[in-house]
Formats: sequence, C-alpha cells, structure tokens
Amino acid sequence: MKYLDIGRVTGLHGVRGKVKVAAFSGDPSGVLAAKTLRLTGGRGTTPGAVGDYEVVTAQRAGGCAVFALLGIDSIEAAEPLVKAVVSIRREALPPPPEGEFYWVDAVGCLVVDEAGVPLGEVVAVEPGAAYDFLVVRRPGGEDGYLPVVEAFLRKVDTAARRVVASPPEGW
Repeated sequence: MKYLDIGRVTGLHGVRGKVKVAAFSGDPSGVLAAKTLRLTGGRGTTPGAVGDYEVVTAQRAGGCAVFALLGIDSIEAAEPLVKAVVSIRREALPPPPEGEFYWVDAVGCLVVDEAGVPLGEVVAVEPGAAYDFLVVRRPGGEDGYLPVVEAFLRKVDTAARRVVASPPEGW
C-alpha cells in the first residue's frame, strides 16, 4: 500500500483535539474526503513514529483542512501531533481534474519529443514561483528542468507513463 505525504499538522483547532493540516499543494480540498490519515513524527513522538487515525469529521477552515480523529478528543491528546507529516493512501486521492496530474504520477514517466525521440525520464517535480518544473534526467545523466506549461507539455499520459514535450529552445 503506497502512502503519499499530503501535508503537515500546523496546529490545533478548538478545544476538542481537532488538528489543522496545511496541504503541501496549498489547496486542502483534495484531502477532505480522506477516511484515514497516517501521521509520522510530531512534537511528542520519537523520530519516524507512525500512527494511523480514522477521520471522524473533516472541514475546511481558511487555507487548511481541520480533522477530528478517532481517539484524539482533547488538546492534550492532539498536542503531540503538531508538526507531524500527514499521509494518505494513493487510492484515497480523488481523480485529478481534466488536464491535470498528481506530481507523484509523473515521476518515472518517459519524456519524448513530438517525433517520439526520447528526451529522458521524469525523476522529480519541483515547485517554482510562476510554474512548476518536471526534472528530466537526460540520456547523458544531466538533469533538465522542463516548465509545466501547456506550451512545452503537449500531452501527459501518466497511465501510459509517457510525456510528450516540446522543450523551449536551449533546453
């Protein structure tokens, strides 16, 4: 079972042990449907400690998701969870909107130009100020940064593990 890190517990909400989660994507709406959260680390745990928690309720509050977790019903019980990394099972994520993809699904995709000539393999996705970048490991071993914009990405087919790109000049 594959878990994806989706956010971090940034604080508490109210006096009944609800935790506030800041989504790494900046938009918490995709995680509100989660039925179970895996929390790793936190203030009161040994490094790497993991716990799975059933979600009782989930709501949006400002730019965060707020969760009530089964068995966590007080500030004292929730406090050790602050700073924990929050993960969910990959299959629990909703399908991405048309024309979008999850970063994790792009990693490992073959990148080809419009003629089908291999350009490399996606090894990571990096956030940028204006747009994100696919980090493409080229055949020679060096990494190229391909902007994730429609002008350069012609087709992203994560199911087929293939990205058709038209890189900018000098890429």
